[in-house]
Amino acid sequence: MHRSILSFALLGAAAFLPDQVLAQASSTSATPVRTAPVSSSSRPSGPDLVRMPMASPELFDRAARRAGQVRPRGAPGAKGDSAAGAAEAPSDGEAPQAFGSSTAPYTTARVAVTTLGDSSTAKLTPVTSYPYRATGKIRARFEASSGLPAGWYICTASLVKKGVLITAAHCVHNYGQGDAGFATEVEWYPSNISDPELNAQPFGVYTHRQIRIPTVYRNGTDTCQLAGVVCNNDIATIVLNKRDGAFPGDSLGAYGYGWNGFSYVESTFLGNVFSVQITQLGYPKAFDKGFQMQRTDAVGWYTDAGFTDLQNTQIGSAQTGGSSGGPWLVNFGTRPSVSSAASRGSANDSNIVVGVTSYGSTTKGFNRQGSSYFGQNKEFPGADYDGHGAGNIGKIIRDTCTFQAAYC
Repeated sequence: MHRSILSFALLGAAAFLPDQVLAQASSTSATPVRTAPVSSSSRPSGPDLVRMPMASPELFDRAARRAGQVRPRGAPGAKGDSAAGAAEAPSDGEAPQAFGSSTAPYTTARVAVTTLGDSSTAKLTPVTSYPYRATGKIRARFEASSGLPAGWYICTASLVKKGVLITAAHCVHNYGQGDAGFATEVEWYPSNISDPELNAQPFGVYTHRQIRIPTVYRNGTDTCQLAGVVCNNDIATIVLNKRDGAFPGDSLGAYGYGWNGFSYVESTFLGNVFSVQITQLGYPKAFDKGFQMQRTDAVGWYTDAGFTDLQNTQIGSAQTGGSSGGPWLVNFGTRPSVSSAASRGSANDSNIVVGVTSYGSTTKGFNRQGSSYFGQNKEFPGADYDGHGAGNIGKIIRDTCTFQAAYC
C-alpha cells in the first residue's frame, strides 16, 4: 500500500512546525520555506499519473464500527463565507447510484447539465460558475523517487483564500522524504473541462508560488495507520502566483473552511455517530478520463479508525485516484432567501471546506474514501491560531497568511 502513495511537491515548498517547536520562538518566526523559479518548458508528454494512498476494506469497516464510540474535541467553528461570483443555484443532482460492496450510500455524477435550458451561456453551466469554479485540477511534476516514476501527477485543489489553495499533502510531497520529497512544478486549472495539454481551459492555468505542509508529514512522524496512509494531517496549502496582476479568487471566488466538526451532529438515527452531509468535488482519472469535475454527495462519519489519536472522516464515494486533495464541503451551493416561516439551520455558513480527499480503498467496488479531520489533534492541539481557527487547519492557514499576507 505504501508504494501506491503518490505525492506532489513543488519549488517554493514549505513545512509548518508543531506548537511544541513554535513555543521556542515568536508566533511570527519563519517556518522552513524553499523557493525557486519554475519553468513549464520541460513538460513531458504522455498520460498523467495518479497518486492516492489506499486502505483496505477491513480498515474502513473497522472505522465504521468505531464511529459511534469516539467524539470530536474542541468547539466547532468556521471562517469565510465567500459571496464572490454570481452563484447560480446548482442542480439537485441524480438519484442515489450504486454503492458497491461497501454499503455506504452516496451519489457520484459529473458536474454538468444533460440538456441546456433557456440559456446556452458557458458561464451558466455549473462547472464554470461559482461555487464550482473555485475547485480545479492540479498537475504536479515529480522526479523519480522511491520506486515511483518521474512525470506529471494529477490531484484536485480548491481556493480558500483569494490566492491560496487547500489540498492533500500527498499531492505535493512524498511522505517522510523531507525536502527531497517535494514536487518540482505545480499547475492549477480551475474548472478544468478537457485535456489541458490539448485544449484551452475556461479560466486558464495558475502556477504555484509556495507550498506548506505539516512538518510531521514532511518528516514522516504523523499519526497514521500506515506510513503515509490514513493520517491526521494529510493537508497542504499552495499559494498561487497572480496572473495579469490579479489573484485567482478575484474572479473565481473562494470557499471558507471549518474545524472541530463544523456542521457535524451527533445523530440518534445513526447510532449516536457524529455525522455530516458532505459534498465532495474532484477529478478522478477513472471518470471522464480525469478531465471533468465529479460531484459526490454522501453522509460522512467521524472516526478514529481504531487507532490511538487518529482522527478522520470517511464517506461512501466512487471517486478514485485524481480526486485526492479535492474539497469536502458542507452547506454547498447558493444561499437561498429564507422567510420567517423556515430556518437554514444553526451551522449555516455556505461552502465551508471541512476536509480534503486523502485516501481510498484498495478493492475495486468497495467505494469509500477518507479525509484527515480538520481540527485539534495530537500534533496540533491549539484551540485558536491567532484568529485563523483551531488545530491543523488553523495552524497551516495562520502560517500561510503570516508569510504570504497579500494572497489571503
